[in-house]
Amino acid sequence: MLKTFAVALAATSAFIVPAMAQDAFPVTIEHALGSTTIEAKPSRIVTWGWSAQDVVIDLGIEPVGMPFFAYGGGDDGVLPWTEEALAEKGMDLPTVLPNTPEAPLEAIAALQPDLILAPYSGLTEDEYAALSNIAPVVAFPEKPWFASWQEVVTMTGKALGLSAEADALVAETMDWMIAERDLYPEIEGTVFANVVNRNDGQVSVRIEGDPRVQLFADIGMVPAGEAPGGSLVDTKIAYLLSYEKFDQIPAEMLLSFFSNQQSADDFFAMELIQLSPLVRKNAYTNLVGDELTMAVSGAITPASLRWGFADVIKEVGRAAAAAKAE
Repeated sequence: MLKTFAVALAATSAFIVPAMAQDAFPVTIEHALGSTTIEAKPSRIVTWGWSAQDVVIDLGIEPVGMPFFAYGGGDDGVLPWTEEALAEKGMDLPTVLPNTPEAPLEAIAALQPDLILAPYSGLTEDEYAALSNIAPVVAFPEKPWFASWQEVVTMTGKALGLSAEADALVAETMDWMIAERDLYPEIEGTVFANVVNRNDGQVSVRIEGDPRVQLFADIGMVPAGEAPGGSLVDTKIAYLLSYEKFDQIPAEMLLSFFSNQQSADDFFAMELIQLSPLVRKNAYTNLVGDELTMAVSGAITPASLRWGFADVIKEVGRAAAAAKAE
């Protein structure tokens, strides 16, 4: 299902950002945990959380450290599209930080960074304060683990003094995504629900406001409203719905990812799920694999989209066509 290395590498090379005038320093970035001033152009960059390492690489700078990705990464904790982007740029593999839930302060300090980027992370105030004793830290814009891929790119670009390059990367990525969407004309305007099976008799339905929903809204799809009987979660970007009410989701198609094919088959084979008219007409996606899930529904970056979006949008196009078939 996924691209071969050669094809993905060719796609990556199309997104080399041209050299542009660099921003002047010092640069100040506002974020949820404070205000960070970067006095001079950084060269030793450590990334923490998800996504930032890809953007740093895309903007032509080799990070000195990046996090271990247990989900979607290989045995070495490196995501496949990150590995391919490094190879395309001729960069060495950065130090992969220990696989810990909290920022590994000693390991980060040992890399002597002059900037720590964590725009898509769960940094706490205490972690932010401790890391700020090592180097300037850029945290998430509003809420932990909640930033669009565009925000990650623009915040990273500003921190690196490469705002114009970052804006170009966003624009080129969006143009390419729209071109991929246009291969499947049924997609535009289709009302979709992004569904996650919780394996507890309920599904979580992501709604407008979730960055993973916004990704598809950005290409012209329409997020579905809430189903009757749903229970909004505290973050207000998803609601929980029992299997018994699954058939009431007000969408034309369902968009979901599964770790493996067996999990997908088992879910859609359940009697209550089979009651949905969308399931009966095959208007749901069959997207499988931790890597693909991470690429397009997790740590989303231009590099991850180049790696997985074409495969995803082809399947979305099939489901959208099924939704609109007579």
